[in-house]
Amino acid sequence: MSTTLPDASVMYWLFSRQAAAHPDKVAVRDDRTSLTYRQLSRRVDVLSAALRERCPRPGARIGLFLGRSVDLLTAVLAVTAAGHAYVPLDPAYPADRVSFMAADSRLSMVLSDRVVPEELADMDPLRLDQVDWSHRVPSQPGADTDPDAVAYIIYTSGSTGRPKGVEIPRRGVAALVEAMCRRYDFTDRDVWTLFHSASFDFSVWEMWGALATGATLVVVAAEMLLSPRAGAELLVRERVTVLNIVPSVFRYLAAAARELPEPPVTVRRIVFGGEAVDVADIRSWRRTVSADCAYVNAYGLTEATVFVSTRELSADELDAATDDREFATDLGTPLSGWDYHVLDEDGRPVESGGTGEIWVSGDGLAIGYANQPELTAERFRRLTTGGAAAVRCYRSGDLAVRAVGGSFCYAGRADNQVKLNGFRIEPGEIEAVLRQVPDVRDLAVVRVRSRVGGDILAAYYASDTGFDLPELAEQAKSLLPRHMVPSRFLRLEALPLTPSGKTDRRALAETS
Repeated sequence: MSTTLPDASVMYWLFSRQAAAHPDKVAVRDDRTSLTYRQLSRRVDVLSAALRERCPRPGARIGLFLGRSVDLLTAVLAVTAAGHAYVPLDPAYPADRVSFMAADSRLSMVLSDRVVPEELADMDPLRLDQVDWSHRVPSQPGADTDPDAVAYIIYTSGSTGRPKGVEIPRRGVAALVEAMCRRYDFTDRDVWTLFHSASFDFSVWEMWGALATGATLVVVAAEMLLSPRAGAELLVRERVTVLNIVPSVFRYLAAAARELPEPPVTVRRIVFGGEAVDVADIRSWRRTVSADCAYVNAYGLTEATVFVSTRELSADELDAATDDREFATDLGTPLSGWDYHVLDEDGRPVESGGTGEIWVSGDGLAIGYANQPELTAERFRRLTTGGAAAVRCYRSGDLAVRAVGGSFCYAGRADNQVKLNGFRIEPGEIEAVLRQVPDVRDLAVVRVRSRVGGDILAAYYASDTGFDLPELAEQAKSLLPRHMVPSRFLRLEALPLTPSGKTDRRALAETS
């Protein structure tokens, strides 16, 4: 499929052209409402008109304090059509975090489907659950015309103790959809799921990938995310064909699917992202669910508009009786319009067997970090390689090894950042929050293996009182998103140190 963009628009055209081609086809549905492309388009018209009235100049930042429903899709499309940028504010996040994101992104207004926290009340929220969607508004010219304008701001974990907002341009989203749809066979007969929070960049691909191809998008209810069996049953009930998922979640979904009387055999393509795949889980799916499914392993970053490169995992590789899983960490081929460079400490391309940092360039690069010019300048740099003209790159902090055949394999992080369930997490941010608890003398958060074999976060601390501090867990739950709350809290007499006097995180991981 080609999605070559016209001069008149950037992102909204991805949806509007499908609305014109498939007006009576179901575009999106949740557990209560189903909307055709025509119905969704009309709702978008109503909401975008209201947005233009309140924020007449394009470029406003609109907060989305919305749950998992068709209203979320309506809001994203309406904000885009009106020429504004959306900022997801997950209602599950602690109020203090939502308040920080709202202030830091300088919101002009908030769209909500419920009573908002006190911190957002002075923004005169527009309640989507109270909108008269039957109202007809005259058609207006699209304001989505500037490819360099901000499409959305997603906040990721920050090493300084506060989240950082990544500003993504509209051209990045349009280029992502075009590149992925050229590479893989997504069609208007597909059924996709919106498994991920709008605060996680995987959702950008799920929403726009589905609606740009004329497919149907099923919004997965929050409670289903907590039950792998319910998620597997949804795949069967909705006859899902395209599944985008992080490997650690897929592990439990695959186990639940094996137990169903009718497995989800309609799933024909699974796109993995966010963390390293486990080949054993894919092989299990092939044996017990479907041998006809295709698998794509994607490497990406929030700062590069979701995906940078992809690699299809072949049946021969998956069926080979070998423990050699190098192919599972292979970064694959950059998407059209993207590129990556693996450089050593001196900024030179690594040789065979060498390890270096991944620098990413291309169409999907973020504008930068909201209100953080110094951090933007540090992470986004000009790079010259091989005598070519300098290009703007993002220093990812990810490491890769150059294999004998010339391919690059992901090799972890160059810093303390970790990835769990697809989320990038800075332990330093968690540590900054937990050190606010009185009587905490020292504290470190590290990734460890759980007793059942998965990765979890563990908080190790030393207490001035010499006693356990149960309020640590309560502080974490009240101030951090669920995916950043440590699963384990362990008190030590003192945290181990390296010879240079730094916290020995490797020793802590082995303590568990």
